Amino acid sequence: MLSVINGLGSCTPYQVRQNFLSSRSREWSGSAGAVYPAIRRMHAGGLLRAQKTEDGRRSVRFSLSAAGRRAFDAWIKDVERACGSGLDPFRCRADQWDLLPAIERRALLQALRRKLEQRLATLGDLLERPDIEERRALVLEIELHKTRLRWLERESARP
Repeated sequence: MLSVINGLGSCTPYQVRQNFLSSRSREWSGSAGAVYPAIRRMHAGGLLRAQKTEDGRRSVRFSLSAAGRRAFDAWIKDVERACGSGLDPFRCRADQWDLLPAIERRALLQALRRKLEQRLATLGDLLERPDIEERRALVLEIELHKTRLRWLERESARP
């Protein structure tokens, strides 16, 4: 969340929530029950600075405090976690697909291939937009899906 707030600059919790809701990742929750309490905890922990606005809503805009900046810097420089496997729903299921009956396994591998091809087409269209944010992350996501497709091709050739 520090990354999102850093990227948005001074922002409202609503803007943070909208960012999570529009994320391509299903692992990020944009629910009000996740975002707003997390922002309150980070503010209480000294990671965020709050500034009340003069608008009629009495909104509060948040930005990184000095401690928040240090935490963000430590996060982006954390080599161990950056190189870790992390949560990968595809990889976590891959060994279990062998437990399926052969006909179900083949059908699943075909469905996975179709879905990945759809995703690649969508991501390719996004990459063509001049205003796309997170361009490097998008390119990495495309490469990940291409790697998954190559793996699926090899798996489909197995008996």
